Amino acid sequence: MERIGNVILDDVHYPGEDLYSDGAVEDHILDLVQSYPQEEYPQVIAREQDWAVMYHLSHERENILSWYPFAPKAKVLEVGSGCGAVTGAFCASAESVTCIDLSRKRSSINAQRHRESGNITIRLGNFQDVEKDLDCDFDYATLIGVFEYGKGYIGGEKPYHGFLTTIMKHIRPGGKLLLAIENKFGLKYWAGCREDHVGAYFEGLEGYQNTAGVRTFTRPELIQIMEECGYHDYRFYYPYPDYKFPVAIYSDEYLPKTGELNRNICNFDRSRLVLMDEGKVYDQILESGLFPLYANSFFVEIIKPQEPDGAKDAAKHSQTEESLERVLYTKYSSGRNKDFSIQTRIVRGPDGKNILYKKAEYEEGQAHIAHIAEAEQKLASLWQERGQLCVNRCNVRKGRIEFEYLQGVTVEEELDELLAKGRQQEAADLLGAAIARIRESAQAEGFQMTPEFKQVFGAAAISPEEPSFPVADVDLIFSNLLKTEDGKWHVLDYEWTFFFPVPVNFLLFRALHYYLESASLRKEFGRKFDFYDKCGITPGQQEIYLQMEQRFQKYVAGGSVSPGSLYHTMGKMALPLGKLLAETDRRRVQVYLDYGRGFSEEDSYFIETGYDKTLQYTITIPANVVQISIDPALSACLLKDLRMVWVHGNGMEEPVSYRTNGCKMGKNGYVFDNSDPKIIIKEMPQQERRLDVSYTINILEEETAALLAGKTGTKGHLKKAVRRLIKG
Repeated sequence: MERIGNVILDDVHYPGEDLYSDGAVEDHILDLVQSYPQEEYPQVIAREQDWAVMYHLSHERENILSWYPFAPKAKVLEVGSGCGAVTGAFCASAESVTCIDLSRKRSSINAQRHRESGNITIRLGNFQDVEKDLDCDFDYATLIGVFEYGKGYIGGEKPYHGFLTTIMKHIRPGGKLLLAIENKFGLKYWAGCREDHVGAYFEGLEGYQNTAGVRTFTRPELIQIMEECGYHDYRFYYPYPDYKFPVAIYSDEYLPKTGELNRNICNFDRSRLVLMDEGKVYDQILESGLFPLYANSFFVEIIKPQEPDGAKDAAKHSQTEESLERVLYTKYSSGRNKDFSIQTRIVRGPDGKNILYKKAEYEEGQAHIAHIAEAEQKLASLWQERGQLCVNRCNVRKGRIEFEYLQGVTVEEELDELLAKGRQQEAADLLGAAIARIRESAQAEGFQMTPEFKQVFGAAAISPEEPSFPVADVDLIFSNLLKTEDGKWHVLDYEWTFFFPVPVNFLLFRALHYYLESASLRKEFGRKFDFYDKCGITPGQQEIYLQMEQRFQKYVAGGSVSPGSLYHTMGKMALPLGKLLAETDRRRVQVYLDYGRGFSEEDSYFIETGYDKTLQYTITIPANVVQISIDPALSACLLKDLRMVWVHGNGMEEPVSYRTNGCKMGKNGYVFDNSDPKIIIKEMPQQERRLDVSYTINILEEETAALLAGKTGTKGHLKKAVRRLIKG
């Protein structure tokens, strides 16, 4: 038995050594959690730039559970707690939390990061050993990224059935198992992501033919397992983009809308292919009603049946359950300062009606909630006279702000539908109508630079004559404009309303920018109609407004760092199929054989080299060939450490005499500044014509190659070219 802070580590069943470890990185993570408080983890992650550190320490990992309406004072069992990535999601409200994990190192990390919590016990050891001593009255048990390892936990002919049955044995009647797992048929795997657990392309889709010990499942497969085990009361939820770092949680009652799933390139752990535009494919899936089959991840709530003789206990728990809201949808505001960090939820209340509300994730956000309520009053007063826009009414209740749950279609949805049908002129007319409503929503006045404006948007070069709204909702984007059957246009979300003058054209710029720049079809639409010009937003103003937007985003983020904001520095390669095929073509070696009539395509062949930078291959040359030419790539390139030798039957090697159309760089190095690099060999041995070739190659753009060859540019250009080469 060991105590770390207030957390108890129970090692009665610990085997004496960690049988599973990620190695030295776990020692480093333990040092980090011992040295830094949790509120500094985002900065630590940004500084470390390491996938394992982000995966284990990111606050966003808790998003998979922090939306869930746990009953107060609950008794919770967390199986496979690891480094405690999600433990914090329920330990603050639970009466007691029992964690199980095989690794002492990971459990020590968990204990260190939650050392102030007095309700956590971590039981070390193999699940089969520990579970024999567990209570059987837990209100909730969680399997977050654990069920797929059921064969390793349980074994047997039907290990996943056995694992589920064993876990449910420790949950009270009416209690719930919360399970998060990848969908074997998730769209990202069809689109070119590797299987999460084994890192192989299409491994899950092909039925794990080369894998033992881990399995993910489709929705029908999970349903079959649950029902064969006798559990028929369950609900599916769909974390997006997946359960590891979800930014939204959908349900069967509230599925995504077309155009909404646009955060699909987010691979931090390993490189991937991009075989399709996942956003467009998701739109087709949504229109066909197939999203539950192709969501990347599942979150499943499984409810244990009540026992016939447990009426009194069931009634007691039923009263608690009935007071809980049923969450249909949650959206997280990741990457914000604590002052602005909120969740947006749609829930079904005890009366069966849907409620839309926002709640602060931290105490610091309560002032922002109050600000939204004040914004509703000011905007309603501002817009009332002209009637172009209506405010979605709200009220503050129980520390959260509730909005009318309106039914209708957003301008964004209508625009997307028109574009999908090729009705671009109608879409242009609708967009123009939306812009006109925003512009005419209130009386504009001249711009006045205020200290508050500078704090949010910076000291932008705005003319005093530029029309501005005295109270401005800067988030009048088309997804926030809802058209209802009565013909009214409602503003759904006015969170970012400021009580100082903001240029009207900046509001229009944001609406255009966030619609036209987010998808290829929208971009083509924008280029055709040139809406910025039609709105009177000059290129100079666009530059100013873009700088204002960047300052605004920094204001919102404060010191927070989200995983999404780190993708440009930490994300792994995502190679589109077209680029992949083009790159493969560029990297092929072409060998030309001259039989005395010159070089020709007919007397040539290719050597496929893939993506390896260090290459080695052998060329066997027929006796009647008088000279050969080797094209090391079908692209400008840089060769280093070029070595070519004739290999004789006795093992002796002889240097090769050759010439190139490249520029020599250092010893045995050449830069070729065109797409037709050549190494020509005219002096051929009479016998034993086997040529061994090896070198390291970097494919270059012709501009970069020309700079390296010294044929153009300045020293400054050359330095930039070298930096690009090193980075690539």
